[in-house]
Amino acid sequence: MASTRSGLVGVERADRFVRDVLDSTGFHVVVGVNGSGRSAVLDAVAASVDAYQGTIADAPSASTVLVDDAHLLPEQRLDEIAAAATRSDITLVVATAPRSFDSRIEKLIASAGSNRLTLVPLDKAAVAARAAATVRPVSVSLAGAIAKSTGGILAAVDAALGGLGTDRSDPAPLRAVAECVAEQHRRMLIETTDDTRALLLAARFGVTPDPASAAQIVTRAGEVESIVDMACSSGVLDTTGTLIPSAEAPLTEMIGEGRCRVLLSSIADVATRSRLLDASAARALAERGVVHAGLADFLVQQADSAPVDSAGALYDAAVDAGFDSAVLAARRSEVAAATGDLDAAGRFADVVLDSAAQCDSADLRTAVRVSAAIAAQRGMVSRSAQLFGWLGDDRLGPDAVWAALAAVAAGDRSAADRSATAVSALAPTSSTASGTLLVNGVIGSIDSRSAAASSAAANSLMRAMTLTSNVSDRSCTPDTPAAIAALHAVHCGDLARVDSVLARALPELSPGSEAHTRSTLIGAWASMLRGDTAEAGSTIEALRIPVSHVRNQLFLHGIRVGLARRSGDAGSLITAWTQAQNVVAEYSTDLFSLLPLGELLLAATRLGQVDRVEHLVAQATDLLAALGDPPVWASALHWYQVQAAIVAQTPDALVPHAKALAAAAPTHPYSAALAAAGRAWLSVLQGRPDATDVENSARTLTAFGLPWDGARLASEAALTVTDTATATSLLHIARSLRQPSSHQTGSPQSRSNRRESSGTMPQPTGSLSEREAEVAELLVLGVTYREAGSRLYISPKTVEHHVARIRRRLGAESRSELISMLRAMGYGA
Repeated sequence: MASTRSGLVGVERADRFVRDVLDSTGFHVVVGVNGSGRSAVLDAVAASVDAYQGTIADAPSASTVLVDDAHLLPEQRLDEIAAAATRSDITLVVATAPRSFDSRIEKLIASAGSNRLTLVPLDKAAVAARAAATVRPVSVSLAGAIAKSTGGILAAVDAALGGLGTDRSDPAPLRAVAECVAEQHRRMLIETTDDTRALLLAARFGVTPDPASAAQIVTRAGEVESIVDMACSSGVLDTTGTLIPSAEAPLTEMIGEGRCRVLLSSIADVATRSRLLDASAARALAERGVVHAGLADFLVQQADSAPVDSAGALYDAAVDAGFDSAVLAARRSEVAAATGDLDAAGRFADVVLDSAAQCDSADLRTAVRVSAAIAAQRGMVSRSAQLFGWLGDDRLGPDAVWAALAAVAAGDRSAADRSATAVSALAPTSSTASGTLLVNGVIGSIDSRSAAASSAAANSLMRAMTLTSNVSDRSCTPDTPAAIAALHAVHCGDLARVDSVLARALPELSPGSEAHTRSTLIGAWASMLRGDTAEAGSTIEALRIPVSHVRNQLFLHGIRVGLARRSGDAGSLITAWTQAQNVVAEYSTDLFSLLPLGELLLAATRLGQVDRVEHLVAQATDLLAALGDPPVWASALHWYQVQAAIVAQTPDALVPHAKALAAAAPTHPYSAALAAAGRAWLSVLQGRPDATDVENSARTLTAFGLPWDGARLASEAALTVTDTATATSLLHIARSLRQPSSHQTGSPQSRSNRRESSGTMPQPTGSLSEREAEVAELLVLGVTYREAGSRLYISPKTVEHHVARIRRRLGAESRSELISMLRAMGYGA
């Protein structure tokens, strides 16, 4: 029992009340709901005195009279108590439940003045103290759980503690507690009437007991106030007048299923007309099978304004309550898509599309946009374009923006131009201005054939982001201005702009959403390009991408393959490539997926499985041709194809892509850098590299955010030249361009970095130098001397010398023995 915010203070007040009773005469009263401990207080008094057992009116002077449950006594007995309460020669202690609508009890309580103890629910501190005193100490969290499940009512708390037991190792104490609390509530409810139980059930759904609402629910309309009093003092309501959750099951069991259905319908009617519902109570009514127009309307209103994470369940409940599911289909599709449930979103959108002739135009537009977004997220942008084309330019409205972008991404320039015209005719709102800039930026990037035009396109995309604000969390579109602007920046080799775009965009996107994940993946891609593979790897490993989100899966696998390729670990590359096969089989190329396609092409080339991606490369080639081979978007793929020719050692295959880059060079700085690098690579493959050209190209690649590519060019050239001084110089350049930042499995540099940075990672046993340890790591992984030299920016001959020294140092008799010894020392783990 307690009477203030602190449970301990409540116990102290109860003890003080008992002491006051024992030390003085006069009238004292204990007030509390059923189960709050009224009788326990009287028992504490009775334990210290010989209480008078006769009629109150005949109580002798100096006697102590105890009266329990005064609220249940007839009027004559209450009159006797009222008369005895005026006597100063006896001690009269009365315990009663509160009665707001019984003036006799109210007057009796008031007459006690300061000699009154009001019992209130135990808080978690009081529960913990009582547990320690009666059963065993409990944690704060368990005490809080008990306080919540019992409403802090003493009888229920004691039942919970009894179920807890003394064994701290019990793996399921909460289950035992719940069973004991439910049984206690069942005992308390047995003494209630049918009408009282009806009001208690109403309290579960937000209709707190009061005469006005009770009159619409109970059968004995003439006893409404008395029934309200009984409900309020039943001991199964919390301090807000809401039914304690653990009392619901025994209550509905006692009422019976048939009677519950009737009562719930009445409760829904009262709650909706009196505006007493909240979203939680309304959902609970619908889940219990209540079909009610007012309830359904309320649920829809709540869903329309709810956060996207809870809106879907509210729409579901509205349909359960009788709302027309077809009317809600468009809204449900948008919410489902925004929360990542593409299957459900597609089903709801299809309901609208199937009844296009009859449905509202705004709903139809929403369903098309959602379906187009689903198609884009599943790697089928051409279907997105088809959906917008089916809707027609005259019905696109604001979605003309996404129709134009889908058409561009699918390679349909004429459809993009038609939709762009529709965009220009929209009302000049801020969102329309943003969409216009976005479309102009993308189309401008397609048409740009000069550095100025490319800069203008970038400017339009950045301004489109600036005007994108107050976007609804349930707005579902095929892409986002941020993702498109960031991808454009990557294709321009402007990684600083990528960082700027994402720094602005990510805080505005809901973490875990498809759009947030997409932007995060683009950021990881930029990290990989600039050589920060540790950052890229940790970023993607933290993501959880549904299999159905094929577009994000494509970028995820593209990064994994790219990281594995850069690590030089053939095993990691094979694993990453194998894991990417489902996505490769599902995806259809679009303008905004050329980057991962390029990485997959390189992996396929290295592993001799180019046939697996030839269809995607062919699609990309056709798409770019349909758009006029725009340098901004085509150059990255040409560069990947240059590198594929390098990997395959086929100079002839390199030439057409180098020429394409050269053709774009005068108007596109990034293409110029790639073209120069392509020429340098061709000279390396032909065995006559020009060291100056190689150095210039390597440094230019680094300036455009491609330090790994630049370092690789320099290191490969170093292995080709015959002059030792030139080779040494090129290797020095390679090392300077690519400072080790890798954290990939199989990378000796990353292992060295982790040891140095953490200071806690143990060195494998043996006295190998840092460089020897790096060589040992690659040796165990099966890397050739040439590959190891390229990786470590040293010559193959130097690698061979390191291996010989390691073998002498460890005393290995053979290569196989050496590898076994190194593996035992922890290398190649």
